[in-house]
Amino acid sequence: MTKHVQDDNEIKTNNIIIDEVSSSPKENQSLSNPISFLREMKDNFSTAAKEGFGTKAKNVATSMSVGDIVVPLCANLTQRQLLANRGIYAGVEYEVCSLSSSLTNEERNITSFDNKEEITQPQVNHPKEEDLTAMIKPAYKLRDHLERNDWPVSVRPKDEVPLWLSKTTYEAGTMLGTLSLSLTYLITAAALSFLFTFAYVPSESMIPSLKPGNVVLVSRSIFLQPQVGDVILFDPPPNLKKIITEQEKKNNINQETSATTMTKSDKQQFLKRIVAIPGENVGVKNSQPYVDLNSNTNNNERKILSSNDETKEENNNSGSLRRPRRYRVDIVGPYVRQDIFSSDSWNRAPQKLGRNEYFVAGDNGFRSVDSRVWGNVDRKYIFGKAKLIVWPLEDFGPIQDGNISEIEKE
Repeated sequence: MTKHVQDDNEIKTNNIIIDEVSSSPKENQSLSNPISFLREMKDNFSTAAKEGFGTKAKNVATSMSVGDIVVPLCANLTQRQLLANRGIYAGVEYEVCSLSSSLTNEERNITSFDNKEEITQPQVNHPKEEDLTAMIKPAYKLRDHLERNDWPVSVRPKDEVPLWLSKTTYEAGTMLGTLSLSLTYLITAAALSFLFTFAYVPSESMIPSLKPGNVVLVSRSIFLQPQVGDVILFDPPPNLKKIITEQEKKNNINQETSATTMTKSDKQQFLKRIVAIPGENVGVKNSQPYVDLNSNTNNNERKILSSNDETKEENNNSGSLRRPRRYRVDIVGPYVRQDIFSSDSWNRAPQKLGRNEYFVAGDNGFRSVDSRVWGNVDRKYIFGKAKLIVWPLEDFGPIQDGNISEIEKE
């Protein structure tokens, strides 16, 4: 009785050792010598480059020789199934055992590699392309208990398989395709990470538009300028950083915490809604932001938004008729007390925003530390615009509009 003992790298049958992993001394040398392996790979690419890649690759159906390692390729599913029934699979390496003409039955360089014995018959002219028949078998070592026992099998390379590639061309093309696909994935991932990010909402400063626990998709603003009503993700400007530091030192109860981006970066970022854009006149009355939309503003006029939202005008030419004045207001809700922050956060005369300055506020003004307190946001601090709530699923959808509206006052 024969006893089989299987080890990690070999199968022992009595005193006969059969390598389980098929490899030649050349292959082992290539693996153990990286420089030799790279040189061999370079040679393979050079050879493959001459034969072409993809659909332009050289078809060796009519030029294969006995002993060559070839790879059949076929895209037609029906044809592939017919070939598979005979043991011929696309993308698998096969060894050419013999070549003959089906009409003349003449063979050229017929060499049998079975049982590792070489029998070469006299060389004759290559058969006609249309009549060429090849006997092939898998190039890897066969396992009797796994493989069929009728190898080699016959195939007409010209008629039955649309494309035959040499081993070198196939391996180089596969490697090139894998590298190209990997680079495509890496470039796509890098582009997406540059253009988009996810931000986690930890506070109540944007209620009801955004709730604590929401995750939003943010797209980077590169070519498009932020507009009024946009919810933006931005890095804290210096004034906001100063407030954060002071609150941490005093261990005060924070009105809000920063948004957390789904990246490895530990930097703080915030989500707010834009109330005013560069060039607009924005002020604060009773802790409510408002924007003076009147373009013809005289220097000798001072507009005040009273507590009952009525506009009063003090003008040297009193008594003259005036057109209704237009304002943009953001009903965010006041802070709980006037003494929480400086007086400017409660009442502030309109000031024109600079070229790259934006005034932002939270939808829930009671819980939002925003431009009312620390001033305007420069364009360079803005990452992008939050457009979509992606988590949780019950909140999935576009971010709803805020409480910004326009009014007219006599």
